Amino acid sequence: MEYRWSRFLDTGRSHHFIYPNYLPRDLFNRHAEAFPDKPYLIFGDLQLPYSLCNSMARRLANGLLKLGIQKGDRVGLMAPNIPQYVIGLQACFKLGVIAVPTNPLYTAPEIKHQFCDSDAETVIVMAPFADKVISVMKSGESPVKRVIAIQVKSMPVQLEQLPGVFDFDEIMASGEDIEPDIEVSQDDIALLQYTGGTTGVAKACMLTNFNIVAMGYALGDGVNGLVARAKVRAMAAIPVYHIYGFNCNINLCLYGGGTIILVAQPTVDNLLDNINKHEPNIFASVPAMLIGLNNHPDTPTSKIKSIDSVFCGSAPLPADVFKRFEELSGARITEGYGMSETVNIVTSIPFFTRRKIGSIGIPYPDVEIKIMDSETGTQEMPIGEPGELVCKGPQVMKGYWRNPEETANVMRDGWLYTGDIAYMDEDGFLFIVDRKKDMIIVNGFNVFPRDVDEVLFAHPKVLEACTIGVPDGKQGESIKIFVVVKPGETLTEEEIIQHCRQSLAPYKIPKLVEFVAAVPRTSVGKVDRKEIRRMEMEKRNNSAEQ
Repeated sequence: MEYRWSRFLDTGRSHHFIYPNYLPRDLFNRHAEAFPDKPYLIFGDLQLPYSLCNSMARRLANGLLKLGIQKGDRVGLMAPNIPQYVIGLQACFKLGVIAVPTNPLYTAPEIKHQFCDSDAETVIVMAPFADKVISVMKSGESPVKRVIAIQVKSMPVQLEQLPGVFDFDEIMASGEDIEPDIEVSQDDIALLQYTGGTTGVAKACMLTNFNIVAMGYALGDGVNGLVARAKVRAMAAIPVYHIYGFNCNINLCLYGGGTIILVAQPTVDNLLDNINKHEPNIFASVPAMLIGLNNHPDTPTSKIKSIDSVFCGSAPLPADVFKRFEELSGARITEGYGMSETVNIVTSIPFFTRRKIGSIGIPYPDVEIKIMDSETGTQEMPIGEPGELVCKGPQVMKGYWRNPEETANVMRDGWLYTGDIAYMDEDGFLFIVDRKKDMIIVNGFNVFPRDVDEVLFAHPKVLEACTIGVPDGKQGESIKIFVVVKPGETLTEEEIIQHCRQSLAPYKIPKLVEFVAAVPRTSVGKVDRKEIRRMEMEKRNNSAEQ
């Protein structure tokens, strides 16, 4: 494959790999044999070596087998960044079980949708969040039959004693410390990673073992010029149930045998505490984290200079923040572009050769990129002209789980149509200019306007509502809602926000509320979200000029 970006590759980096016939579990087993006493997981003052983590994963895997869980079954993983989440994932890899990463902050209706769609009968969940899953199981309206609760000593929870509710430690203790003898192939699905599609309904990306390994090799090769792969100490502040947190922490360390420093609550104080205690050299971040570290009075005297490489995603990083953090830390920052459909990364800015701030960079190894017309997707656009970004490569998903119609909408002849509008400059660097989808991205999390709209419409005083994303310098976008109140009724902003809190995860809750007399509609009577967005941006631009 011709690779037009070779002159911009960092020294020693390849644009093509011959990928080994390994599975994620093979890589983990190899590291456990090679570095048995090396820390794999660090969590606060707890350090768990590779050999112990592998033993725990084996025991848990065999314990799951005793419960009747088999290869190909879907198992929900629902916890923040704690060691048990990673152990649970490694156990799934060993069994050929399909892991279903799930946000623990989801409400019961959101949990029900995800587990009904994936047909997950078993959920491994941190105990403080288990009641929501148990309520879904008790309702009889989902396939969930087993809830395996992770008890954390610092916050024990008394759970309802029911058939099908188990303790994580007890299940792990019930299994033998031997590698399960289960045949798994590279083409088998390893993860169902939920994301959005063109219809705005959350769908599960089928990510195979090969997708994961291929992405890990490309990512590891990308940072190798800054940090030798076996010396990686990755600070996992992004949730590892998110594809970004998984790839840049768990998957990166699967590639090279590095150490994962788990941060369950990524406040600036917690980030600095982990930096000072554990000296990470890789840090996957979002702009708000770097802004917070830049402005914290203790950062200049911290061990921030331990960090060699920083990934920053979810939103464009302001140039002054970019420059200031590199000055404070001495690290090199790369921004890029990716999706759950691609195991995270498709393009990135080189660390050294050519760095165009505001760009999403150049394609990753073995990735092909084209800019196609956004109407039909059949004509390639000339240099500098915007169109839909489409890509092809080894990390592109198999398709959407049990959704051939939506798969056909986004995948054509092996090309993934991303729904994002971009252009390519004369050097081949890519720039995102718009989104074809209505999806809002808040701190890297996908929010679908329709989800918020439906919650608003359930309020008895709301006549009409429309949700859009507006620019936010810290979290990429904030959610703004436009509400039409029913005649004769009164409604306050606080009432609306409180209503949303009952049905939506925290990052989906609107930050801005505007009451309006009516919302624009299209010629066929649909709410015109595009026009509302245009009017909002025009109002903001006029305000900025005054």
